[in-house]
Amino acid sequence: MQQLTLNIVDENGVWERIEGDFTSRLPLRNLIWKGGLTQSARFIEQLDVKVTVGESDSVSSYDTLALASEQTGSGRLLNMYLLESDSEADTYKAVIKPRVKAWVGRVSQRKGEEWMIVYVASPEEIQRMSNSKFLSMRTSVFDKLKSDFQGKKDAGEHVVQLQMGSVESWNSLFLAMRERVVLALEERVSQLADEMRRMDANRMLPGWNYCKFFVLKEGVVRLYRLMGLLDEALAQYDELEAVFFQLLGAQRLSWFSTFGGLAEGDDYSDVLDTGKRAYGRQLVETTISLFDFRMYLFGRQAQLLVALGHYGELADRAQRFIATFGRSMREPGTGLSPAFVAAWTYSSCMNIAEILEGAPASGGGSVRADGGTAMRALAAAKAGFLAGARQQLDELGALWQRLPGGGDADGLPAVANPVLAAVLATDERFDQIYVRTCEQAAQYYVESGRRRFARAMHGDVARLLASRRQWAGAARLLRTLVPGKGEPLSSLDAAALERLAECERQLGNARDSLECVVRLIAQAGSDNDGAYATMLSALCGVLWSEQGGKRQRMAGDLFSVLGAKAVARSDTLCVEILLSSRVAADVRVDRVAAVLSCGSGHRLEVEFVARDVTLTSGEATVMLTADAVSCAGRFSLAAVSVAIGGAEFVAATKALFSVDLAEHPANPTVRLLPALVADIGSPVLRVAVSTQATSVAAGMAIRLFDAGSGAPLKVTRCDHAGFLVSDGVIVTTDAMDSGHSSEADVEFGTDSLAPPPKAVTVCVLHKTAAGEQRVFVGTTGLDMMPALNISAHAVALGDNRVAVILRARCTAANALRLESLLASVPDTEWALEAEGAVMRHGDVVSAVREITGDALELRLAGEARFSSLAEDANGSRLMRFSVPCSPAGQAVAVHMTAGSGFCRVLEPTPLSVRIRIVGPATAARVRVTVTERDGPAQWLIAGAVDCEADVGSSEVLLEYSLVALGPGFLRLPEVVCCEGGLPLQTLVDADFPTICAVPNHGAMAVYSVPVVVRN
Repeated sequence: MQQLTLNIVDENGVWERIEGDFTSRLPLRNLIWKGGLTQSARFIEQLDVKVTVGESDSVSSYDTLALASEQTGSGRLLNMYLLESDSEADTYKAVIKPRVKAWVGRVSQRKGEEWMIVYVASPEEIQRMSNSKFLSMRTSVFDKLKSDFQGKKDAGEHVVQLQMGSVESWNSLFLAMRERVVLALEERVSQLADEMRRMDANRMLPGWNYCKFFVLKEGVVRLYRLMGLLDEALAQYDELEAVFFQLLGAQRLSWFSTFGGLAEGDDYSDVLDTGKRAYGRQLVETTISLFDFRMYLFGRQAQLLVALGHYGELADRAQRFIATFGRSMREPGTGLSPAFVAAWTYSSCMNIAEILEGAPASGGGSVRADGGTAMRALAAAKAGFLAGARQQLDELGALWQRLPGGGDADGLPAVANPVLAAVLATDERFDQIYVRTCEQAAQYYVESGRRRFARAMHGDVARLLASRRQWAGAARLLRTLVPGKGEPLSSLDAAALERLAECERQLGNARDSLECVVRLIAQAGSDNDGAYATMLSALCGVLWSEQGGKRQRMAGDLFSVLGAKAVARSDTLCVEILLSSRVAADVRVDRVAAVLSCGSGHRLEVEFVARDVTLTSGEATVMLTADAVSCAGRFSLAAVSVAIGGAEFVAATKALFSVDLAEHPANPTVRLLPALVADIGSPVLRVAVSTQATSVAAGMAIRLFDAGSGAPLKVTRCDHAGFLVSDGVIVTTDAMDSGHSSEADVEFGTDSLAPPPKAVTVCVLHKTAAGEQRVFVGTTGLDMMPALNISAHAVALGDNRVAVILRARCTAANALRLESLLASVPDTEWALEAEGAVMRHGDVVSAVREITGDALELRLAGEARFSSLAEDANGSRLMRFSVPCSPAGQAVAVHMTAGSGFCRVLEPTPLSVRIRIVGPATAARVRVTVTERDGPAQWLIAGAVDCEADVGSSEVLLEYSLVALGPGFLRLPEVVCCEGGLPLQTLVDADFPTICAVPNHGAMAVYSVPVVVRN
């Protein structure tokens, strides 16, 4: 661009003396611009001008269009004629005035230029001028100049005196110069504005030319730029651009010769370099192409934005320009190839990114500094341009691969950019530029806080490495990009994960690749679910081969359980599972397994299996069977797994599903029943085996456990020939056909049953005739101890006679019928008169028998036969007993038979106790009292507490009442018989305390108490 000039005409050698002081005061400062197209006053801080010496008449034919042209227009604003003092007045009139007059006549005719006459006074003249008397007598040369050339109506000073030693005089000179320069500029702008208004008014007339309108308006732009009013200049270019797009929409582009873009170097022009071609002359001559015009207009705007420091706005405008002009170049009829457009776009993006890199920190350009929104925005803009350049590399690479012969960069049409030519020459060079561009873009994205876009750039690098089959490098990079397990996946993450799956597969990492595919399938809304299903099956097959037929547990929410229930079948146990599959296609599954568990602590688990199942996408019902186990009860669904090839997937269970299982309809069963024959004090059970519809080979093992603690119960004896006891386990010795049944009573060691279990679990292991392993598990609640407790006591009566007291107490939870009770001592046997009696828990029957014999060592032996009244009674049972009954000393044996019922109200309950006297009557009377037992009181005695009776009486009636302090069973008070005022020893059985149930009604409860008195 030409510079505004100040032309000096010096015919007397004055310039040499003032040049130093004059140029030191340049540029012109503090100008007030009063006009312009906006008609608003503006302050111009400084105006650069160039000083030329010597007159030139080369622009005498100056017009507005020439004024607007950068190449032909002049930048001269002010013409100055220098004079010095001359003591001879005749010299002024004869020489100076004609010369000055001729000069003023020439320069005043020039449009857009101003003139000034500067009279430089000598020191002597200045001294004379200071003498007021002398001045009144003589007129100076300066006064004559002002009189001759300073018109009264002229704005500003045309004639100025300069006193070289006076600062005030220099200031006055430059003030006058500023006024003349502003007038010149205003005149130029006014001329151009008038011409633009005329042309704009004729826009719709034939022959109107946009290029000439552009040149004219650019003249104003150039003046604004020379004045430093860059924002005003930019506004003019924006108006030109708006007019262009209006005309573009009206299809009035006949002012451009061609679309252009075919000249060498068009695909890699520097945006800021608008002077490499004669754009101005081409605009004046209307020979410019549309491509060159668009590049020129945007380049001018970019120059102003850089000069203003508006780098953010430059980035926004450049982004729009590259996008819109790139689309225009791709339209039919432009004659430009896709390769050229891609090369131009790449070069433009890189060019803008380079310009933005030079932005100062104050303008928001230092992306390596930590701070402000403007810097982050500028970093994001640079990253965006680099990303755009990377996209063009993708397109150019694709075009290059499609060329005939492949890999011949010389075959790419219209790509003259030497950098791109080198990039496309070899894969190595292409990869180097591609990776560097992506890494730079990623760095700027990180600095702008857009880490997601940075990951996208790294993903593009990984994609390139994968396309070059550099699987290891691509996998390393992709592993850093994929979010951790359990984190949601975006579409960008899913693309990276898909590439990672392929890389891992190519590297032979089938498991890692499978994990990627599983995460992709679990990602909702994927468009490639069908392809993922194929990859899933293939990788599971590879994993099966690599692991030699073994399976690995895989994480991944591919399948979920929606429901479970038992299904009745006549041949096997069956469970129906409702599964939901997230795989979009049908999947062939090798095995579906469901584990059902029961109990806590020592849990019982049953596995149901289905093989060779096809799971459809969405919901599918699977039938699973279990022949190896027979176990009845309520089970909860613990786990469901789906096996495909070498991978096993756990199905998610979002709710607790309960399943009621029955025993296996065909497998053998083992029942636990009360023993038919038992010895008193020995814990026994009856084991009943039924093979049902299954043949059992030798080797059935029956183990018994405490159902509560899970502790094993050790069997010590079994009375069946087909069973053996080995280390506490019952083992069968023979094979059993289907339909076979057998029973055996088993006895346990008492040391392992303290206290006896309330329920017993039986676990049976056996093999079928086909060699298949089977298990039966069942739990039965029953009492392992005998149903009756037999005890005996003896009292020495003297004369080799002994009173034997036998009593039987019901210990069974359920009622039983006592069929017979036989007892014997040596040479004596008798039966208890209780046949057919129904006994409930706690009921006691007793009998007294006097025998003859040695009372020192007695043992009472016998057997009791009874049957259960429960619904599951299995016939009559026999209990054998042998209990010692050594005679005691002088004693009274007290025993009470408790009645039935429970105390439900706290009220006094009368009790009646009848005492029978047995034996010889040596005492005249017997006195009976009631005393409290030791321990916390459970009752309160009311009424009579003692009585007396004659010895000859058969019964002594003692009546008293009890007030229950709490509901339930109560201990009866201790009854003591006394003779002659002295108490006798009372015999109380600690194992069978005297307990009664307080009835819940007001009826009299009668208890029979046998008493033996010995003197």
